[in-house]
Amino acid sequence: MTELPESATALDPGEQQIYSRIAELEGEIDRLKTQLEDSRKAKQILFLTDGALRDEVVKFFTTGLDMTAKISEQTKEGFWLVAEALSEEWGFGEVRDSVGNVSREMLARTMINRHDSGKSDDFPAILVVNTFNETASLEERDQGPTIDVVKRASEDRVLLVRTLDLVRLRQKEAAGFAGLKEFQDALRGGGGWFEVNPSLASKLHS
Repeated sequence: MTELPESATALDPGEQQIYSRIAELEGEIDRLKTQLEDSRKAKQILFLTDGALRDEVVKFFTTGLDMTAKISEQTKEGFWLVAEALSEEWGFGEVRDSVGNVSREMLARTMINRHDSGKSDDFPAILVVNTFNETASLEERDQGPTIDVVKRASEDRVLLVRTLDLVRLRQKEAAGFAGLKEFQDALRGGGGWFEVNPSLASKLHS
């Protein structure tokens, strides 16, 4: 078919509408690709370990949950939540990975490192754990901390959250359901386990 000059489009208003529609669809495809890429990036915290996990969790809080975080210089697992307007640290965090569940030893280490970082025992603290990280099925990984560990976390004023809970919290916010304020209130209010289930319903266990 002979290639026509652009001026030929002006002879048929229908063609102009088609070109406009194509441009709209291409823009929508680009937006969907960006959303898909962001979603897949957010899920990286389910599959990383050690320092790479800590670094990605810090990015997740900052960009995925709009909670500014920075790496702690005191411990290799630690990070701080920061009130950006005041440049003030308001929460202490640690990141760990495990082939099993959250343990009392992890909690104890977080308490010690919070104290060694110069913060009081009631300073907001969060322990993020990538649990059952060698288990292939997400359904099998979806096991909450044991009752005794949750109770100890509540007593020690440390908020437990699995990487799976964080991913679901982001999904909940992206779907237009409020969850972030509840999470922040739980962190400031004490300890326990902040769960987000497959239905994106959230609950604080203490």
